[in-house]
Amino acid sequence: MLNIYYIYQDENTDVNTYHAAVVVAESEEQAKEIHPDGDWDRVDSWCLEPDDVKVKLIGKAKKNTEQGMVLSSYS
Repeated sequence: MLNIYYIYQDENTDVNTYHAAVVVAESEEQAKEIHPDGDWDRVDSWCLEPDDVKVKLIGKAKKNTEQGMVLSSYS
């Protein structure tokens, strides 16, 4: 069963960065691995590594929901 998570980081709060996202994943650890820009080589737009990501469970996903990012906050 997939869960819905709110992920956020406060390591990189400059302009042109992602601050948070809502993602669908199997676990907290998997949610931490989802980069809002889709690529962990893009450390300029998010935090440096998955360990810097904070995760909060916000609900259960409906059956047949795909894993990945649902919504992101970028400024």
